[in-house]
Amino acid sequence: MHLELQTHDSIDIPMPRRIAGYVGLGIRTFGMPIYSHVIYFHPNAGLNDPGEYVQDEQAYETTIKYKVIRLCEIEGQDILDERLKGLIPFAPLMRPPAEMDSKEWLRHCVEVAETIAIDAADKPNYLASMAILCNVIFNFDDIREIIPEEILMQSEVVQYFKEQGIQQGIQQGIQQGIQQGARESIIEGILELLAFKFSDRGVQDLKPMLENIENLQRLKELRREALGVDSLEIFRQMLLENENRSDP
Repeated sequence: MHLELQTHDSIDIPMPRRIAGYVGLGIRTFGMPIYSHVIYFHPNAGLNDPGEYVQDEQAYETTIKYKVIRLCEIEGQDILDERLKGLIPFAPLMRPPAEMDSKEWLRHCVEVAETIAIDAADKPNYLASMAILCNVIFNFDDIREIIPEEILMQSEVVQYFKEQGIQQGIQQGIQQGIQQGARESIIEGILELLAFKFSDRGVQDLKPMLENIENLQRLKELRREALGVDSLEIFRQMLLENENRSDP
């Protein structure tokens, strides 16, 4: 099972090409069927995703199909009614009942989330995860008005940045959390991809070099380059060249 989570459309590389690359790599690595799904968070994302990669060359035809899931097309009330704890933080991004506007829907989702049976110590993190996801489409002032700020301030993501000396309030805490989480996710994805391609030996040695790269866009570029690189040493040279360019 392969899940690709997208807040917006894939711009640099069209999604069908990306999925074809992932599927090919998965088949080569594991020798098993790959079931790919792309999940779009924003209502304007994925509208033109065909759900397949097609190479229409005579005698070399290739088709790779995958599932396209747009959260805005899922009935959010069904998720709330079933009290699906793992999906409720995503519910504000789903389709609301016809009689509710977006702000009323967010408030309704939060009210249900607050009634879910979760340890009291985990409730701030649960609501903070909903706040971070809501940030994809909702105005932050609305999020702050509806989700109790005193609860969010107890969440691990906000506490972490407070401990690091970031005192710009909950908005900056959440935004920084998204940025840091994205960096860590991309770095781990690069390392896992390299380990799949070249075995684990030497891969973790590259982690400090990747962690020194603050530019999120550059990390995304390196993730794409890792997909096509022919050896671990070539990728290491790419990182060294990146360090040299960064030196004053």
